[in-house]
Amino acid sequence: MELKTKVYKPYTKEENSIRRDVAFRAVFGNNYRSEYLKALLESLLHKKITNIVIRNDVELDKIHADNKETRLDILAEIDGKEKINVEFQNENEYNVIERGEIYASGIHFNSLKVGDKYVEASKTIVIWLLGYNLFNEKNTYHEIARMRKDSDGEIIGTNIEYHYIELPRFIETVNEIKTPEEQWLAYLSNSLSEEEKGELFKMNRTIEEIDKIVDIVMSDKDVQDAINNRILAENLEYLKKKKAYEDGLRVGEEQGREEKNRIIKQMLKMNLDDETIIKATAVSKDELEKIKADGN
Repeated sequence: MELKTKVYKPYTKEENSIRRDVAFRAVFGNNYRSEYLKALLESLLHKKITNIVIRNDVELDKIHADNKETRLDILAEIDGKEKINVEFQNENEYNVIERGEIYASGIHFNSLKVGDKYVEASKTIVIWLLGYNLFNEKNTYHEIARMRKDSDGEIIGTNIEYHYIELPRFIETVNEIKTPEEQWLAYLSNSLSEEEKGELFKMNRTIEEIDKIVDIVMSDKDVQDAINNRILAENLEYLKKKKAYEDGLRVGEEQGREEKNRIIKQMLKMNLDDETIIKATAVSKDELEKIKADGN
């Protein structure tokens, strides 16, 4: 299938697509639909998966200033030995590397039971599906990172692995959809024309099924209520932060004025002339006279 689309369509909070977190979790975060996540992971990891178990209520029990709570999008265990975390990140919050490290280390550590040896921890893979280009490299949209030596690039850590998949770069660089991975990423981009989507569904009927599920999920009243409540909460949080920022500016300005006045009073005690003080502090002549009137 030829991919004619060459411009990635940025995510909007009004859209009802697989890119919306509630739809993404509804499709891929339930064990009774585990075959969908299995198909997605097989395409991204390029390997066969025999068994998959999804945990859809996972938190790492930490509260953060910028993230509030560390709730994973999707966490699955494949073939009883590997933990796979899948995260869909539409907007660049400039913390995806750091968040990935926290997610991976938390999952990896929590895979140990009391008395286990370190070598018994499950291999952990964190997959980021990104709605923006994270890296400068233009020759790949799927970047894999592991622990390596600086001197010769030798891989020395294989138990934690990161996958960064840049959907915009995929749309920009791929000309023809052939492989299962390309089929999935084309759909997850939500940037195809209706004609391209129709061709894609013919190539992959599982993706067509998922698209129908997304429509059902997003038309559910409870889901819409949850979305509206979240939007309201986000708006209230924004207003709260905006007010705190404005209050901080006012406090900062007041503190700045007090510090400036203190310095000017010290300069007056040193019997410096008005012209020197005005040049050094950018105070106006009227302001300087008021400070003098208040006393040294």
